[in-house]
Amino acid sequence: DANRDVVRFRVHSVFFYVVPALIALLAVLTVALYLMQLEKNGANSRLKEMIAGQSKMFDETVSEKDAQIERLQNELVELAEQAKQVEGKMDELKKLESELKSLAGEGGASVTSRAEPRAPTLQQGGVGGTSLPPTDADIGQLIDETKSRYDNIDEQMDELLGSLPETKQKLLAMQAKLRATPTIWPVDSRNITSDFGLRTDPFTKKPSFHDGIDIGANTGDPVYAAADGVVREAGWDGASGNHIVISHATGLRTHYMHLSRILVKKGQSVQKGEKIGLVGSTGRSTGPHLHYGVEQNGKLINPLPYLQASQGGK
Repeated sequence: DANRDVVRFRVHSVFFYVVPALIALLAVLTVALYLMQLEKNGANSRLKEMIAGQSKMFDETVSEKDAQIERLQNELVELAEQAKQVEGKMDELKKLESELKSLAGEGGASVTSRAEPRAPTLQQGGVGGTSLPPTDADIGQLIDETKSRYDNIDEQMDELLGSLPETKQKLLAMQAKLRATPTIWPVDSRNITSDFGLRTDPFTKKPSFHDGIDIGANTGDPVYAAADGVVREAGWDGASGNHIVISHATGLRTHYMHLSRILVKKGQSVQKGEKIGLVGSTGRSTGPHLHYGVEQNGKLINPLPYLQASQGGK
C-alpha cells in the first residue's frame, strides 16, 4: 500500500534448502502412504477372496457332512430294522428248540427269551405320515434300542449254542430208541385175518389164545424187520414153520412166522425196514400169511399199539 511503510523480510539462506527438503519429504511420505493404502486395499481384497473361498469350502464341507450324517442315520434305521428281524428269527429258533426238546422227552421244556415282545412283521404296502427331522434324542434312543437288541441277540445265541448240542444228543438218543422200537408194519399188506387174543382155533375149532396177529398176504411178499435189532432165531419148527425172532435194544422181541423163505442168519444185525424173509404158509398154517408177534419181558403182547401205517411197510 502506497500509504504505508515498506516491510522488509530477511530470509536466511538455509531456508531455501530446508523448505524444498520438507516439501520433498512430504511428497515422499504422501507417495508412501498412498502405496501403503494400495497394498492395504489389495491385502483386504485378497483376504476377502480367501475368506469367501474358505466360507465356500466350509459350506461345501458342512453340506457333505450333513449328507454323510443323513446317510448314517438311514443306515442306522436299516440296522435297527435288521436287528428286529434277526430278533424275530431268534425267537423262532427258540420256539423250534423248545419243540425239539419236547420231542426229545423234556415235557415241553422251553427256554424263555429275554427279548421284549417282538413287533409285528413289517409288510410291503402303502405308507405315509408327517416328515419330521430326527432330533439328537431320537437318534440316541434308536442307538440305545438297537444296541440293546443286539446284546440280547448275542445272549440268546450263546444260550442256543450251549443248549443245542445237548438237545441234539437227546434227539439222537430218541432216534436210536425209535429205530429200535417196532413201529412199522412188517409187510405191505394191512389185511389182518386174525387178531391178538382169544379166538376159535382154525384146526381144532376149540377156544384158544392167539399170541400175535395174522396178516394176510401173497406167497413171496417181502417181510421187513419192524425195528433195528439182532436176529436171535432163524429156523424151522412144526408150529411156526420158517420163522425169525429179532431182539431189540428197547428190550422187545419181534416174531415172524410161517415164512416161505428166510433171508437172514442167526446173530446178524438188521435195520428197521430191511427185508428179512418172504411170506409163506409153512408150519401150522391154513394159507399164506405172516404171523407177527411182539414179546415184552418174556411175554407176548398185542403188537397193534406199536404199528404205524406207512407206505411199503417202512
